[in-house]
Parts: sequence; structure tokens; C-alpha cells
Amino acid sequence: DKTTNNRTTMKSQQRENKRSKKRRVQKEASAEPSAVESSPDDVPPPTKLASLSSEQKCEMIAELSETILEDPTKGFKKERDVVATVEVGGDTTTTVRVPSKVERLLDLSRPHKNGEDEYIATLGVMSLLAIFKDVLPSYRIRLPTDAERAGNLSKETKQLWDFERAVLTYYQHFLQLLEKQWERGQNGPSRLAMTCILSLCELLKTSYHFNFRSNLLTMVVRQMNNRSCEKVSDACCQAVEHVFQKDAQGEVSMEAARLVAKLIKDYKGVLRSNVVRTFIRLPLRVHVDEAQAAKLASQANKKKRKRDKELAEIEDELKEGSGSVDKIVLARCQSETLQSVILTYFRILKSPDSKTKKDLLPVALEGLAKFVHLINMDTVVDLLDVLKQLLADIDNMPLEASLNCALTAFQALQGPGREMQIDQKEYITPLYRQLARLGTEENSRPNTERMIKCLTSAFIKRREYSTVRIAAFIKQIFTVALHAPPYTSVPLMALARQILQRYPSVHQTLDSESDVITSGQYTPDVADPEHSNPFSTSAWELATLKFHVNPAVQKQAVAASTLKLLQMPGESPQRLWPDMIRDADEVYIEFRQTQKRHPLSAKGKRQQYRFVRPRKTKITLLDMPKED
Repeated sequence: DKTTNNRTTMKSQQRENKRSKKRRVQKEASAEPSAVESSPDDVPPPTKLASLSSEQKCEMIAELSETILEDPTKGFKKERDVVATVEVGGDTTTTVRVPSKVERLLDLSRPHKNGEDEYIATLGVMSLLAIFKDVLPSYRIRLPTDAERAGNLSKETKQLWDFERAVLTYYQHFLQLLEKQWERGQNGPSRLAMTCILSLCELLKTSYHFNFRSNLLTMVVRQMNNRSCEKVSDACCQAVEHVFQKDAQGEVSMEAARLVAKLIKDYKGVLRSNVVRTFIRLPLRVHVDEAQAAKLASQANKKKRKRDKELAEIEDELKEGSGSVDKIVLARCQSETLQSVILTYFRILKSPDSKTKKDLLPVALEGLAKFVHLINMDTVVDLLDVLKQLLADIDNMPLEASLNCALTAFQALQGPGREMQIDQKEYITPLYRQLARLGTEENSRPNTERMIKCLTSAFIKRREYSTVRIAAFIKQIFTVALHAPPYTSVPLMALARQILQRYPSVHQTLDSESDVITSGQYTPDVADPEHSNPFSTSAWELATLKFHVNPAVQKQAVAASTLKLLQMPGESPQRLWPDMIRDADEVYIEFRQTQKRHPLSAKGKRQQYRFVRPRKTKITLLDMPKED
């Protein structure tokens, strides 16, 4: 009995030792990993993926993706608690860790783990992209501190914290995977590399508010000027433009604008114009002076928050919960963004490299024309000095750059520079020489809208006191309309009608040449419009345009010759331009169908049938004398 009892006691002790050892192993395995230090590369896959066929891998990707989307909490759960104990020899045990479903998808997306199968890796990357776009929250995750985790927590709070930690960890691993695969296959690039960089662009569009946004911005902005693949460059530029348009608070836009400005400054070589064009998408609305006032208010609030830290923390929590836009933060961010953008534009204007200046100058001037009303007076003076130097050589510049240069000057003088006593003749005179360049189809389509803006700023938004200058522009507009396509002629003639209504003193150009007593000859090719002598001729082009094949051109020519008032806003040049472009793309010409009544048709209610009888003649072919 004693021997039996001893054996029973030894067996029970052995079982108890095994249980305690098993509990200790499970406790060690269930420890939470760090969200930054843990790496998926040291985790062996549950099965040998290289031995599976492509069909099995595809089915595995589909099954894992569907399971994760059905229950993201279980799909992202760190399954270190799930262990298998295998007895080896006697008391020795081996613990096998079962990875989570997202981790298995990550393994399938790594070519060195799935048997060097890039097609399967591409499918895995696309599946993970769809999962993260669906799962990532609309707020930044802040990992709890050790003190917060040591407190008394409810079960729901602990589960939420664990889920957020897992999402953040795997999202970081996914970004690292995309970056590594792009760096390995960007020379070409391969299909997997293209998928990775496009996935980064999609993540930037949808998750620019989430964690690791700086990493995303750095990777995408770096490839905005990719010279080997135009598709990659366009996708990255579109992603940054999307961030500029959708960012309401302005902090992400400020960070992205700084990175783009640094890329433009440091890049050595040919730079794509689309990189600079992304700045135009910025919805900047805050003036520099308003931003300075907001900065002073922010400093005052900062001093007040230091006095009462508890109240400041409560206010921060309320702001995060409301999701409203802080106007002081928005003003500060937009001010710093505007500073980076304007500095980049000035750097392009003063660049000594002629090739870079030729490619980027039109885009830089277009951006300055949009944002020039937000800068202060000192910057306007420097800008006008640079524009004068550019206007001196305006004929050798592309038409787009020439018009943007003049438009920027008008916008600057009508915005912050309206208090400056400057004669605008030196900006209007170069514009006269550019009108003739609009007659070709190559220049008319991309530059008509820009020319309309310049002429509107020169003669509609401001008052012109030189009658000869106005008449010279009117005559030149009608000459260009005679040779330009209809989508250029119609809005230009509508603008000429506006100018004729605003300045009645130039109605003399519509009179016949025989009724006007003048001396001299009209010379349209002079540099200064005041030396062209426009009153020595008439607007005879309107008489020719009345017979144009396009009815819209006929209508504008007749209305201009009869001084008919424009029916605003339907006949405004800004509205006629897109309508005519659409008609030109669709090859559509409006025409009026007229029906004439046949002389034999019935005139009354009762239909009458009439027959035309042949006329009787005395001589017929049978009666003609025969020749011998």
C-alpha cells in the first residue's frame, strides 16, 4: 500500500509540474509585444507556403481576406495565446506559435516566403490594401502607457486597446513591406513594385489622418518626380493633390508642402512640371496679416494654458471629440504653407538654369496668379520687379508663360498692390503683342481661357483711360476671331461686346471707313497699341464673320455690330468657353432647320390633288424634218 501511495503521489506531482510548466509557457507566450520593436520576419509560417500550388495560395488569400473582413478583431488578434504542447522524450515540451490571419497574409505577400511567386505576392498586397482601407479608424491611435495599463480596466477597454495595438503593428509591417518591395523592383519597374507604390498612394489618399503619415508622405513625395515610369509619377502627384484638397485642418497639407518644396529645391536635374503644379490644388484662403494675428492669439492661448493645465487638457479632449476645425491652427498652417509655396515659386523665377526655367516657369506663374492676393506688400514689390524683367523678353517665352506673367501682375496690382501708384501700361502693352499668337489652333485651345482672364483684368475690373489703346485691342480681338477656331472666336467676341458697352467712346470702330475722317494708316504689328492708329480703319471683320459656318459665331458678330447688350450670365465669356469646347469635342454645330411649303401641297383642310400637264408645242421630234 505504501508503494502504491508513493507511486500515486509521484504521478500527481509530475502532472502538477507539467501543468505549472504549461501555465508558465502560456503566460510567457501571452505577453504583449511592442508595436514598434516586433518584427514579422522572425515568425515561422504555420505551413510551408513554398510547397503549396498557386491555386491553393489563391484560395488561402481569398479565405483569409474574407475571414478578416467578417471579424477584424479575431483576424488581427495576436495568437500567441494559442499554443500546442508536444511531448518530446519525457518532460520536455515544445511550444509552437500559431500566427494571426493578417500575419499569414503578410507572409503570402513576401516573395521569399511564398516560394518567389510575385503573382501571389501581388494578390496578397492588394488584399491587404483592401483590408486596411476598410479597417483603419478615422483617428490617430495613441498607445496606452504602462501606468494606464496597470490600472483597473474593463474587459471592453482592454480588448479595444489590444485591437488598436495589433492594427498599428501590422499596419507598420505592411508599410515596411511595401517600401522594401518597391526599392527592390523599382528598376523597371516590376509588377509587384508597381502594385506596392500604387498601394502607398491609395493609403495616402484614404489614411493621411492615421499614424505613420510622415512615412507615407516621405515615400510618395520622393517618387513624384520618377523619371523611369510616368504612371508612378502621375499617381504620386494625384495622391498629394488629393491630400491638399481634402485636408480640412491644414496640418497634413503643411507637412506635404514642405516635403514637395524640399524636393524641388534639392533635386538636381530635369524636374517634372506636375510636381510644381500640385501646389495649385491648395485651398489657401488666409492672408499673411490674418495669419500673423492668429499667431499672436495662439501665443496668448499658450500662456493661458500654462496657468491652468487641467482646463487645457479638458479643452483638448473636447476638441478631439467634436472634430471641428481649429481656426487658429488652420491659419497658422496655411500661413506656413503659403510661405513654402511662394518661396518655391520665387526660386523658380530667379533660377539661372534656362531649361528648368522654361519647363517650370508657366506653372510657377500660374500658381502665383492664384495666390498673389494673399501675400503682403513687401513681397508684391519684389514680385513686380521680377515680372518686369520677364516681360522684357515676353515674345521669346511660351504663350502660356507670357499670359500667366501678365495675369500675375494684374492680380498683384488689384489685390495687395492696389494702393501702389503704378502705371499699368507696362503690363498691358506686352499683352497686345500676345493676342496675335492666339490665332493658331495649337495655342488657342489651351490659352483662350487665360487670355480672357487677362483682358477682363485689364479692361473690365479696372478703368482704362486711353481710348486709342482700347480701340487697338478691340480691332485686334476681331482680327484674331476671324482666324481662330469657333471655341476661341465666340468668347473673345463676347468679351469685345463687354468692352464696347463699358467704353462708348470706341464705338467709332464700328462705323464705315467712308464715314470717318482720319489721317494715317492702320499698323497692327507695332509694339505699342497706341501707335497702331486704330481709328483710321473699321471693324470690317464683323461683316465677314456674319457668314461664318458656325451659327454661334454669326450670332456674336451680328450682336457686336448692332451693339446688342449681353444676356448675362448666359452669354458671359467664362460660360461660353466651356460650352464651345464641349461642342468642338463632340463635333457638334448647332443649326436651324427650316421647312418650306411645297407649291403643290394642300392649302385648305381638304386635300386637293393637282397634276402638272406638259405644255403642248407645235413642233415635236416626230415633226422635225429629216436630214438627207
